[in-house]
Amino acid sequence: MDTKVTQVQFKEGLFELSEESLRELQGSKYLNDDLRPTTSSERTWTTYNVGMLWVGMVICITGFSFAAALIAMGFSPLVALLNVLIGNLIVLIPMQLNSHAGTRYGIPFPVFSRITFGRVGSQVPSLVRAVVACGWCSIQCWVAGAAVSAIIGVFSSSWDTEGTGRFIGFGIFLVISLALAWKGSESIKWLEAIGSPVLLLTCLALVVWVITTGHANGITVGEMFFAPGNPEMVEENGGAVFLFMASITSNIAVWATLALNIPDFSRYAKSQKDQFWGQMLFMPTSVIFMAAIGAMYAHVTLVVDGVAQYDPTAVLGQLNNKVVVIVMSLCTLVATLTTNIAANTVAPANGFSNLAPNKISFRGGLLITAALCILYRPWWIYGSAGAFMFTFLGNCGTILGPVAAILVADYFFVKKKRVDIYALYEEGNDKYSYSNGWNWRAIVSWLVACLVTMPGTFGLGGSAFAWINANSYILGFVIAMCLYIVLMKSETKSQVSEEEFKAMTRNDF
Repeated sequence: MDTKVTQVQFKEGLFELSEESLRELQGSKYLNDDLRPTTSSERTWTTYNVGMLWVGMVICITGFSFAAALIAMGFSPLVALLNVLIGNLIVLIPMQLNSHAGTRYGIPFPVFSRITFGRVGSQVPSLVRAVVACGWCSIQCWVAGAAVSAIIGVFSSSWDTEGTGRFIGFGIFLVISLALAWKGSESIKWLEAIGSPVLLLTCLALVVWVITTGHANGITVGEMFFAPGNPEMVEENGGAVFLFMASITSNIAVWATLALNIPDFSRYAKSQKDQFWGQMLFMPTSVIFMAAIGAMYAHVTLVVDGVAQYDPTAVLGQLNNKVVVIVMSLCTLVATLTTNIAANTVAPANGFSNLAPNKISFRGGLLITAALCILYRPWWIYGSAGAFMFTFLGNCGTILGPVAAILVADYFFVKKKRVDIYALYEEGNDKYSYSNGWNWRAIVSWLVACLVTMPGTFGLGGSAFAWINANSYILGFVIAMCLYIVLMKSETKSQVSEEEFKAMTRNDF
């Protein structure tokens, strides 16, 4: 039987649905304008655009917190920075691998996950990713809410800046984030490209404040980095080795969300080279830049105030000049917006839209995101270094790591990068339906990996499970990947042979 031509290779290794196929798919319940593959004309992001996306996402208030929180728990600045770097280099691996499919086929994450989890089952990773993203969105809005409240406080001496005012600021910033995200991907591209360079200057201004404050209190820049840790505090948090490994898992988990839904952005890249180098050059360098500033800030506040601060919005309360407060607060808002919109609104909106593409649009998904942001109670999640790093981030890594592993295993080792794009959207096509829309092999692999690594979260199993939980992302990743590959050996319907792939593809380059 002749295979129908449904896709076009318009550039080496890059594919799009043919115009005829797009017309035929109109009205499909598996397709809406937000979930369709990008066309060749829409893939305009260069290495710079991808890089500035990362600069914009990383340069935010919480970006200062990761190394600073470790210092607050007893680590020295250098050890904290090393921990942050290792964690982010590790998570960059699945991120780069999952980016490939987005750039190659132009499909967003909810559609990408259909390949592996099935048409119905794809809602599981999409919703898990979406729910975690809502948590991050909530935290970012809470942090930026402090800046909103500080600005209002400049004009009202009776304003309760840290009390009721911060809750009001949280709500105002949430509305601002959703309003900007409402306009779609091009507004994100514009915001990142224009805002990111400005944010670098903002960070330098904070460095000047830290160095000036440190100098006024007899602290040199060298001491900010080479100061010793607090062994007693480290022991209170489980000991050096345990704390270091658990912190690596937490730092991996920071971007474990993007390691899943990175196709939402890589599908706009002009080439694999652009998406690869955009991430490789800008993601780790931006992360360590922010972590270094956070480490300096934490050490200075430790010496000056007796407590290592991990939330730099506390600086706003130490500034006496109203003009400076306004400027710094506005910079904080811009810094948080570039992260919150790109990283924490697009993914959940797409995920909720995937539940019912004909009924829930991207904008409808944004409204659901807003409701969950409020329910998360960020004032509790971001209330202490331990709750933030381990309770929130640690559990995120435990849940998301196996999902990333399964996606990587399926796309590269099982499907061998050959995907029938048309079948992902066509009603009645059962290539990716598996068992009534569910690939039970993917679900089982995910659940087993989570169950093995999660008991320590609830204090079950003693010290052995606590250590497993401390390394949950990496262990869960390996368990899920290996188990999935084994289970998929008996499944062949969803696989596309090289001959079939060539037959369904027209080369136009």
